Amino acid sequence: MKLQIQKNILQYVFPAVLLIQSLGYAQDVRATARVDSNNILIGDWLNLQIEVQHPEDVTVNPPSVKDSLIGFDIVKHETPAVKKVGDRVFETFKYTLTAFDSGMYVIPPLPFQYTTQGDTTKGIVETSPIPVFVHGVAIDTTKDIKDIKPPLSLSISFAEVLPYLIFVVSVGALIWLLMYIRKKRKRGEPLIPEAPLRPAHELALEALRALEAERLWQRGKVKEYHTRLTDIVRMYIERRFTVTAMEMTTDEIADSVQIKALSNEVSEKLEEVLIRADLVKFAKFQPLPEENERSFTLAVSFVESTWKQATTERVSQEVDTESKAL
Repeated sequence: MKLQIQKNILQYVFPAVLLIQSLGYAQDVRATARVDSNNILIGDWLNLQIEVQHPEDVTVNPPSVKDSLIGFDIVKHETPAVKKVGDRVFETFKYTLTAFDSGMYVIPPLPFQYTTQGDTTKGIVETSPIPVFVHGVAIDTTKDIKDIKPPLSLSISFAEVLPYLIFVVSVGALIWLLMYIRKKRKRGEPLIPEAPLRPAHELALEALRALEAERLWQRGKVKEYHTRLTDIVRMYIERRFTVTAMEMTTDEIADSVQIKALSNEVSEKLEEVLIRADLVKFAKFQPLPEENERSFTLAVSFVESTWKQATTERVSQEVDTESKAL
């Protein structure tokens, strides 16, 4: 009798306990599926969303949705989104489906396997089946079949023409540039015209005005002042008289043919400026303020006098040339 009771317990009670436990697990893990419409046209997209809720200590393994669907193609699927609310975890799976045959289809129950931490028992929870009706495009059979419409004539916009216009202009510019370079090389001319040289007196007077604005000797920089002043005058002499004045001593400059050809008044102005600068640079001479100013005035006067003299000589030469021609 006792043996019969034990057999009944094993046969009926134990399976019932397991069933109750599995139902308890299933209540902790829930899976739901829904679509945005149960009626679509052929080729339309259908959004399928599956949500699985479970405790934190449960791990869910999603099924292969692609293998479970019949009559549907998966257009795309998103990365599963996981959200935690309290001690519950919500996992959301989103798929975009489409169908190319009309009829009634069913998205079958999708099984999700899960395991609980510390327990090797595998549970399964499924979504509910979802019916979906795929409709074909309605055709009015009472009307005649229309012929294919001819191609539309589209007006050409400026944006469409612009790339071709840029290409033509670029090719034209390139051809012109090549012809220009060839012409210049044939004549032996530089590709880029050189800027005309400014007259020597303009450069000298400009440098002298800049030196005056720096007020060097007024700030105690007497040696630098006279050095800069004579450098400007020497550079002017090189450009105006083609004499290597930057490399010559004061005596060599004064004895040069070009300077000797000047009037005594002009050459004496130059010598005074150069000699005073030599005394400052080599003999540590400290000129008076009025002597510093005089050196500047004489330098300006020397440049202006020799420039005007050169202009007068050029005009005289032109007049003589015209007279001889007559």
